Amino acid sequence: MKAVTKQYAVIGLGRFGMSICKELSEAGAQVLAIDINEDRVKEVSKIVEQGIVANCTIEETVEELRLNEFDMVMVSIGNDINASILTTLVLKEAKVKKVWVKANDKFQYKILQKIGADKIIMPERDMGIRVAQRMIDNRVIAFNELGSGLALTEIVVGNKLMGKTLADIALCQASNIKVLGFKRGPELDANPQMSQTLEIGDMIIVAGPEKDLHEKIRLS
Repeated sequence: MKAVTKQYAVIGLGRFGMSICKELSEAGAQVLAIDINEDRVKEVSKIVEQGIVANCTIEETVEELRLNEFDMVMVSIGNDINASILTTLVLKEAKVKKVWVKANDKFQYKILQKIGADKIIMPERDMGIRVAQRMIDNRVIAFNELGSGLALTEIVVGNKLMGKTLADIALCQASNIKVLGFKRGPELDANPQMSQTLEIGDMIIVAGPEKDLHEKIRLS
């Protein structure tokens, strides 16, 4: 049986919204792109299945577009904070399954939380956190939030860990941190032995509480 392609809608086609549309389309997803600016819709129509000029702060518009049937809707409206908040509220009241929203500041973030946005993204803050993490410890590629305080990350083995085994490092000893994989070159071992000896350039993929991951990585 052929897998059903997920359907996504992206509302707001600034740089962030455009990049979301491009990545989703390249991944094979069905994407509906929406903006009140006709030129932006024409531009995005080259890369998505459908682009529509519409104002999603209006309840009737959201109803007509049947956005409640989509797997996820991303609100990426740029500088118009009121439009972003109102659109999110309309989507939630329309029983849209998942509503992700781009926020520009903490004030908007708090309001979006209160009206029930399922995921709130602050691109500049999130990127700043990732850059700081890499500045502090260049072994860490990225922390990917999984929700409920959990995260997944990849650790690159350097001189400090060379010659040790997975069992030797604090990160892998913690009961609440799970080793999900071990990668050497192109080969990925999804069930590595704790006796695996580490070499420079090896990659360890782990998941667990983000707070504990930070602590154990510092100890390793």
